[in-house]
Amino acid sequence: MFDRKGQTRIIEAFFSIAVVFSVLLISATLPSQPDLTGQRELANLGTQALMKLDANGTLGNLIVQENWTVIKTSLDVLLPLGVSFNLTVYDVNMLPINSQAIQNSNLQGHEAVSVEYVCATQTTNTEFFVLRLQLAWTK
Repeated sequence: MFDRKGQTRIIEAFFSIAVVFSVLLISATLPSQPDLTGQRELANLGTQALMKLDANGTLGNLIVQENWTVIKTSLDVLLPLGVSFNLTVYDVNMLPINSQAIQNSNLQGHEAVSVEYVCATQTTNTEFFVLRLQLAWTK
C-alpha cells in the first residue's frame, strides 16, 4: 500500500516544534533572578543614611520628641532621588511607636529591601529603639 513513514516524520516535526515553542513561552513567563547587587546597594544606602542621621544621638532625640516630619525630611535629603522609603520605629517590645507614616511614597508593586537599625538615646535615661527602613527603587 502507501508508505506512511513520511507522514510520521512530519507529525514528529510538528510535535517537536510545539514542544520547543511551549518551553520558550513558559521560560519567558518565569521571573528572572533578582538583582542582588541593586538590593545590596539599597541596603547599604539605607544603613548609611540611618547612621548619618544617628550621629551624635540626633536620631534618638528626634524619636523621643516624636518629630517624625524632621526624620522624613532628613531621609529625603540623605537618600538619592529615585529611592522610595518607609520607616517604622519600634520600642523594645517591638510595638510601633510612630503615630504617622514616615515615607516618601508607596512601596506597593516595587521590590523592597528591608534594613533594621538599633538606636539608643544619649541621655541619662537611655531608651532603645529598633528602626525598620524599607527601600525600593522607583521608576
